[in-house]
Amino acid sequence: MRLSISLLIIMSLFLGGCQMSDDNQTIDPEKVEAEKLPNVRAFEDEFTRGFLQSIKETKEGYYPFLSQTSNYEMNFPAGGVIDERGYFQQNGTEKFSIGHVSNEFNARINIKYFGFMKSDSMDSRLQTIKENSDTPLQFQQKDLPGRTLQKAFYKDDLGYFGYVAMIQNSENSGAVEISTVSECKENAENCNQIIEDTKTTISKWLESIKFRTKTGSE
Repeated sequence: MRLSISLLIIMSLFLGGCQMSDDNQTIDPEKVEAEKLPNVRAFEDEFTRGFLQSIKETKEGYYPFLSQTSNYEMNFPAGGVIDERGYFQQNGTEKFSIGHVSNEFNARINIKYFGFMKSDSMDSRLQTIKENSDTPLQFQQKDLPGRTLQKAFYKDDLGYFGYVAMIQNSENSGAVEISTVSECKENAENCNQIIEDTKTTISKWLESIKFRTKTGSE
């Protein structure tokens, strides 16, 4: 299944992140001197840095991300970089991808936000996703505060693996669709373990995606 997305959310992708110990220090990345920014890929890339709201981690290896639509937020992996060339945002719709390369795997995550989508459209959208998939998808639902998460893990015959997910705002319009794809490199010593670690990591990360109460750009 080739969903041009990446498991940016795996292992080395989530390494690191320095925090400033003095709470009185500036934490806005736009106001922090370059030499004091966390020494991770997400802050080294100027375009990606523009989405990050603080140099303080939300949890180890993640930083607070805010969509340019201002309608949703999430934890952003320290090792992630947003592809500026593929970024699109207009009329409450936003699309972008996050990429990561390590010694053991290649990964990509594709994210789409649709401000017009409502809860009563979720079933039909999931059916469309299933029909367009090259591998069978079995979605599992989890109800979270203000949103509903549907996720399906896949592994195809070519060695690609990842998640397809949809997070629907249950209190207003708006939905985030995510698809991730990764493959172990030929020199990876334990691909099965990488896959299992990835499943756990992404499942937890998906729950960090939350909708904001104010949806002024919709």
